[in-house]
Parts: sequence; C-alpha cells; structure tokens
Amino acid sequence: MRISVIIVSYNVKEFLQQSILSLKNSLNGIHHEIIVVDNNSVDGTAEIIRYKFPEIILIENNDNRGFAAACNQGLKIASGEYLLLLNPDTMIQEDTISTMLNFFNEVPDAGAAGCKILNADGSLQLACRRSFPSPKVALPKILGLSRLFPKIRLFGKYNLTFEDPDDLIEVDAVSGSFLMFRRTVFEKIQGLDETFFMYGEDLDYCYRIKEAGWKIYYVPDTKIIHYKGESAKLASFDNFITFYRAMDIFVKKHFSKSYSFIFDIVLRMGILIRGIISLIGRFLNKHVIMFVDGLAVIAAILLAHFLQPYPVGDLSLVFSMSIFYLMLWLGTGYSIGLYERRDLSYSRAAIASVLSFIASLIFNLVFKGFIYSPHLLIWSFLLVMLFLPGWRIFLLYLQRHRIISPKSPLSRALLSRRTIIAGTGSEGERIAKKLQSHIEHGFEILGFVDKKYALKQTLGFPFLGVVNDLGEIIRIHKATEIIFTTDEFSNDDILNILDRLKKVRVNIKIVPRNLDYIIGKSSVEKIEDIPLIEVEYNLYRLGNRFLKRMFDLFLSFFLLLSMSLFMVPYALLTGYRFRSQRFLGKEGNIFSGVIFVKRNGNHARPSIVRFPLLFSILVGKMSFVGSELLSANPHIRRLRCKPGLTGLFQLQETHQPNEIDKQNYEHYYMQNHSLFLDVEILLKALLNI
Repeated sequence: MRISVIIVSYNVKEFLQQSILSLKNSLNGIHHEIIVVDNNSVDGTAEIIRYKFPEIILIENNDNRGFAAACNQGLKIASGEYLLLLNPDTMIQEDTISTMLNFFNEVPDAGAAGCKILNADGSLQLACRRSFPSPKVALPKILGLSRLFPKIRLFGKYNLTFEDPDDLIEVDAVSGSFLMFRRTVFEKIQGLDETFFMYGEDLDYCYRIKEAGWKIYYVPDTKIIHYKGESAKLASFDNFITFYRAMDIFVKKHFSKSYSFIFDIVLRMGILIRGIISLIGRFLNKHVIMFVDGLAVIAAILLAHFLQPYPVGDLSLVFSMSIFYLMLWLGTGYSIGLYERRDLSYSRAAIASVLSFIASLIFNLVFKGFIYSPHLLIWSFLLVMLFLPGWRIFLLYLQRHRIISPKSPLSRALLSRRTIIAGTGSEGERIAKKLQSHIEHGFEILGFVDKKYALKQTLGFPFLGVVNDLGEIIRIHKATEIIFTTDEFSNDDILNILDRLKKVRVNIKIVPRNLDYIIGKSSVEKIEDIPLIEVEYNLYRLGNRFLKRMFDLFLSFFLLLSMSLFMVPYALLTGYRFRSQRFLGKEGNIFSGVIFVKRNGNHARPSIVRFPLLFSILVGKMSFVGSELLSANPHIRRLRCKPGLTGLFQLQETHQPNEIDKQNYEHYYMQNHSLFLDVEILLKALLNI
C-alpha cells in the first residue's frame, strides 16, 4: 500500500463527498486506501459513505471523540507507506498526491510535509506553515501585532507571514488539514496526543516529529482549497477559546522550563475576555427581542415623565420606576412565554403590558407614593402599550409588504425563521415551494428531516438527518421553526417528537391534512392555502410551572400540617400500616413513596391509602394533578409529566381508558394546563369520592 488517507468527519457530508471525489482523482493510478472516521454525525454521513463509496473503510463513533482521537483510530488500521491526515472540507488538485510523494522521494530527511493551502477566496491560509508558539512567537499573535505588522519578522513568526508563499522552506509545523508523513515516523512516535480535543494536535505532532530527528517542509508546488471551520462551526464549543486552550496545553507541555508567568497571565486573560465577549454575544443573539423591549420600556417611561401634566421633579424617582417596571415587565413577558422562542407575538406583548400595569398598580396602592405617582404610572402604561406591541406590528408590516429585505441584517436578526421541514413526501415539497414563493413571511428553509435517511436532495435543499436526532440537528443548524407534515407523520409520531423537544427553544408547527387535525390550543398562520398550526405545551411555560409547584407546595404543606395529627392515628387504629412503595415518575425516573395498606387485606379507602403521598408532593416527586400513578415499571409507558393523586382520565366514568386514551388525556392536560384547570380537576375528584 503506497498511501493511506485518514479523514475525520463531523456533520459535513456535502463537503466530504466533494473532498472524496477530488481525492480519488488525485489518487488515480496510486495504490491507496481511504479511511473515514465519523465522529457521530447526525446528517447521514455514514449512510452516504456506505451507499456512494462502499470501497472506503468507515469507522463510526457513537460520540464526538475529537480530532486527535479519531485520527488515531484511522492510523491504527492504516497500512500505507505514507500516511495523510486530510480534512473533510478540502478539495485537492489532481497532481497533489503524486507531487507530495515525489517530494518525499527526493528529500529523504523529510519526516512530514504540507502543501500550499488556499481559502475559498483564493487567499493563502496562514496556518499551512507555522512556527511553534513559544512565548516570544505567540505573544505578538495574541496581542494582534502579527495582523498589524505581518511582514516584520519579529511579529510575523507564528505564521511566517514575512516569507514568500511560493518558496519551499523548512518550517516548524504545517496544518493538520493536510499533514502527510512517513510510516517510519508513525512507528517511532505513534499517534496524536488525545489531550488536544481540537486544535493544537497538529502542532504537537510536528514538534514530536522534529524532536525525533526529522525535518518538516512547506511544499508550495501543489495546493488544495480548505473551506476552513465547516466542522468546527457546527460544534457546541467556542472555537476561539478552544484554540487558545490548545496553545496553553502545548506551551506547558513543551516549554515548561521557559514558560513565562507573564505569558500565562496574558494567555488566560485572553481566554477570559474572549469567553465574556462570547457569552454577551450569545445572550444578545438569543434575547435580542428582550433587549429591544427593555429599551422600549425605558423610552416609554422617560417620555411619560415629560408628557404628564405635572412632571416629577426628582429624576431618581423616575430611574427607580424604570428599573422596577422594566424588571416587572420583562419577568411577566418571560413567564407567559413571550421570550421562550424569540416570539414576535404582539398579543402576548399586550397581555404582558396589561398584567405588568395591574401588578404595578397594586404595588403602588399598597405602598402609596413610595415608588411613583399614579399619573406617571398611567402615562407609562399607555406608552408601553403603544411601543411594545407597536414595534412588533410595524416590523411585521414591513416584512409582509417586502419593504425590508429578508436578507437585511435587521430582518435576519429579528425576523428570520430558520426552518426545518419534517417530511420529504409530496406534502413537504408543496410546503417548501410555498414558503419559497412567500419570502415576506421570513421562512429560511434549512433542509428536510424524516424517519429514514434520504440520499437525495429535495427541491435543492439538503437532507439534514432523521427525526431521532432532531434535537442535535436543531442545535447544529440553529433552527427556530420545525414544520411537520401529516402525510409522513401520524398524530402519535408528532406528539412523541414534541415531547422530546419540549426543552428545545424552537417553534413547532404542523400542516393539517384536509384541515381536520388541530392539536389543543394553538395559533394559526395561513400562507395561501397552507395553514400552519403552532403547537405548544402550556405546562412547559415558566409561569405555569412556577404556579403549579407553588400550589402543590403550599397545599400539601397545609394538609400535612392540619390533618396528620388525626389522620395518622385514625389510620393506624383502624387497621392500616405504613408501606414503602416504588413508583414510576416523570421521564422514566423511579421514586419511593409511602402509602397506607390494610393489615388484613380488606378493602381500603383511597383517600386514606394515598394520604402519606402528600409528602412526595411536598418534595416535588409528585403533583396533586398529573399523570397516572403507576408502580415502578419503566416498560409500562413513559410519563410526560409528574404522576398525580388524580388527573383527567381518572375522572372518566363511562369507560375504563385504554393506553391510547390515557396518552391523549395526558397530552390534552399538558397543552391546556392552567392553575384553574388543576383546581377544577381536584374539585371534581373530591365530589366523586
């Protein structure tokens, strides 16, 4: 075997296919093997390799093991005289492999080499030739001096920017996106250091190659294109921080004796500052609507101060009101679900405004004159009611009438609806065509998912993966909308998927077939003849969860405190005894609870039997109203909410509900939950006793 090529892939199947095709052209006439190590991609990479390239050796990982560990898996089974680590997001020239092999034949002291690497725009990718990041080399890069003065040797050593990119030179290191070395090198120094999850492992390997006595060369006689960062941008970590952490590991490992304390401080401060900037950026990106609302509330209060007949003289009072009302309004909006999914709902914004005003009015009446004047409160409320729903309506108007471009920064920041269509059948194609022709609604189609892998594109959109991996697919592609088609997914399919996605920040919509299918409470958005029904669970709203828990907590505490002194003695005197029992909890969890049972096995009253379970409600393992209370057997069925002393299906008297009925009652309860519904179910359960 002349050469073995190892490619580590992670969710870049389109780039990988292109890379393999260009690689096979370059390997034509050369005895070779190609090994692809897939780091648990969810985009169908493994299926594509098996179907289109059956001759390739495929290693499938069940998790993302990182670049170094995956490379080692391929290196261990490789049998080539030369070994090449190649990124999946590359495209190589037809003469690249032969040119590099000829170079190794002509330069016997070369242990490893890399070729010229270009960015997609044709510019030189600086990482293709580097120096080791000793403190004096790395500091100019960290401080940005290498970018400002690239041609000065003192500042440009890290990427050798002062060297001519067309000169063949000996270097410290080359890029891991194209790293070719002899088998004798691998046999002596073995594989990559798996301490480096991503970034730095190529630097470390080159350092070890040079330590072992070989030289490393940059060969500009052939080139490849590297679409840099395609795999990394889909990862769940900050690439900048990961890069500098890898540099930190490298410097500590190889320059421990000369490791500078000042360099350590600068490096760690860089990581800290980058982390803070990254967190702020992510927060603003995820909560941009909340940020706009905050500015609108403050503007409304300040304007109200100047518009009322008798302006408040003390501006500190206005400032305190602004902070108080801002926190109250944002908290109310969040509790009713306004910010759970970057929602532009003007109706919810209006409801939040009214609720905040009522709460402020009550607070002001209780603490009369302590916070602000009633006039200022009323003026602020009127302006908030104008601004908050108003800017949403205005923005949607601009979008629907195509006054602002869907590709503008404003539209992409606030109005872009990154959409995945679930279902590759005829209905999925129909929806995609409609959404494409109505760009004013802001839908940006990312691709399709389905129950099984599809190896072809639909209407030019990629197949992103199967619904079992939908949570990860949503994270990778930053999707905000999922549209389900009912020709490919049954009611039960959709409900089960919705349950798995309940903690994911994404809007769920279905397209009814023949307009006969609507789940629970929902809002309808019509695009020509396609009604999009938005589905959500009220029980998952923060405000509803909080109220339900407070209700359970206070009522169980009150009942235990007020009734235990006579209920427990009565039960023990009438032939009951305590018994511990294991029950099935939410999401398959098992918990232990205490109940009363009759010593002689005679009929026991349910109200007495379940009285000790009030303690399980108090500690949060159960609820007064919820799913069916079942003995511990996770194979019976999966409970989607906490078990309760009673529930919707327990109230049915006409027939004994089957499993499908129980699941339907459970879904209806979760979708339509409110504190009033809990109280109503409890009262009906008590009246039936």
